[in-house]
Amino acid sequence: MEKIEDEYYKRPLTKYEIARIVGGRALQLSLGAFPLVKVEPGDTPIDIAKRELEAGVLPIIIRRRKPDGTYVDIPVNELLKPKPIEQKAE
Repeated sequence: MEKIEDEYYKRPLTKYEIARIVGGRALQLSLGAFPLVKVEPGDTPIDIAKRELEAGVLPIIIRRRKPDGTYVDIPVNELLKPKPIEQKAE
């Protein structure tokens, strides 16, 4: 059972998850939410949301559904961390 949950943690964010996160956060910013990164002159809410995602400062949880109908909640910061590369013994 542990191995199956590891598969959900190892997969990176999909382009659909990224679009949903950036779009939702951009909407929040456009409605007056406080930005979590430094705002540069001329930035749009989408630019700010992308930088927040890349910086890993968003307190967002991704819910990935399993084939049996259950789900796994994963903090977005866990999916952004680079995975350690396993070295082969020589």
